[in-house]
Amino acid sequence: MQIQTTPEQALKRKYPEQVVLVATRNPKGRANVMAVGWTAIASEKPLMFMLAIDAGAFTYRLICETKEFVVAFPNEQMGPAVLYAGTHHGHKIDKIAVLRLKTQKAAKVKAPLIAAAVANFECRLVRIFKPGDCPLIIGRVVAAHRHRDASIRRLYTVGPGYRLSGVRILNTLRNNPRNAFAG
Repeated sequence: MQIQTTPEQALKRKYPEQVVLVATRNPKGRANVMAVGWTAIASEKPLMFMLAIDAGAFTYRLICETKEFVVAFPNEQMGPAVLYAGTHHGHKIDKIAVLRLKTQKAAKVKAPLIAAAVANFECRLVRIFKPGDCPLIIGRVVAAHRHRDASIRRLYTVGPGYRLSGVRILNTLRNNPRNAFAG
């Protein structure tokens, strides 16, 4: 049963939600990484990602300059690195060096892959929209990579205050989908 509430109160129920790492490289060659929570697949054919990144962010500036980036799905063990990457600015510090993140050379873009990630998607900028207070970046996937260990699981934001964790599948829902609509 639904009750009317404020949008702010209803949004407290949004978890779990995606979190990704966005890797970029400046024209001089220094790589950067940022955690982004507002992200989605914008198109399946061709595959495109949408990222909401503040216009003042170093990552936003690098995407505007280079027209490319990598979207990485962090694994469950990367929580501390994701938290750091999302709460520190790359204008003056090298977050990849501070975090000792292992990277790999991408196939089609200059931005690096995050080696420990579940998957990496190399993207070229398609367009930037500014519908509100946060620009939306649309990038077309030009190459994709997955971790060789298929057992590693993806990291998600599971609650307010940057609570990060993996998410588990409930077998009861898989066996009896009607359980999802009870109550």
